[in-house]
Amino acid sequence: MRKKVAFLINPSKRDQLNAYVNWVKSRVEMDLAIFDEKWPNSLAPYDEVWVMGGDGTFNYFVNRYPACSLPIGLFKGGTGNDFYWKLFGDISREMHLLAILEAKVESVDAGQVNEMLFLNGVGIGIEGEVLRSMEAIRYIKGGLGYYLAAIPALFRFKHYRISGLPVFLCMVFNSSRAGGGFHFFPMASIEDGELDMMVCKPLPVWKRLIYMPIIQAGKHVHLPFLNFSRIRQQTISCDRVLRAQVDGEVLASKTFEFRVLPAKFEFIVPINL
Repeated sequence: MRKKVAFLINPSKRDQLNAYVNWVKSRVEMDLAIFDEKWPNSLAPYDEVWVMGGDGTFNYFVNRYPACSLPIGLFKGGTGNDFYWKLFGDISREMHLLAILEAKVESVDAGQVNEMLFLNGVGIGIEGEVLRSMEAIRYIKGGLGYYLAAIPALFRFKHYRISGLPVFLCMVFNSSRAGGGFHFFPMASIEDGELDMMVCKPLPVWKRLIYMPIIQAGKHVHLPFLNFSRIRQQTISCDRVLRAQVDGEVLASKTFEFRVLPAKFEFIVPINL
């Protein structure tokens, strides 16, 4: 009996992803139900679900189908593709499809901030400002786009306070990287039942600029102005309403309540993971 797969495509990128979708269709022998305009109300009729897009698309998926228990296969089709990278690394399109068809499944953690689920991570404050700037330059993908958006924010963003302590940056991540290749949490695991938290003390602008490439490379964990910890549940209360980026989506609040959701979803991963 042929496997029935719901193949969900980011509708806003339907035209630019069409060639990739057709390439996949030509290489699989399954009953693929393509949803590139309106996604289904229920995934119950299917054996697997595949999702093509970027971190924002994957975030939309887990928040739309929070009780999904089907094996989930991710296809790269976004700007940063950071959570995809955590699962598949930099393998070729052909090797990735082979991994999807082999269908090795692993239980993967998710996080929750307020009422919103996330797979990758949350950056409070400057990350929200960077995201707002990136919306204007979506055509520049990956780390370069992040750099172009981040540099102006590094100059203008003012620190905030958490429980009375001044903070330049606070991030809570399930996965390792954001911004198309900035390795904020090189030691993070998506299977350990914990979230990784980083708090950065206020820094002068020149230090912000100097340390940016060091953070991108993931060589910053020893720096004295950074504090790393692992959490299962944490409430962060700020002294003002701030924008946070949540897997590339915006959440504005003064209070951010985090908790980990261990082994929340079943993702298809390469055999050698």
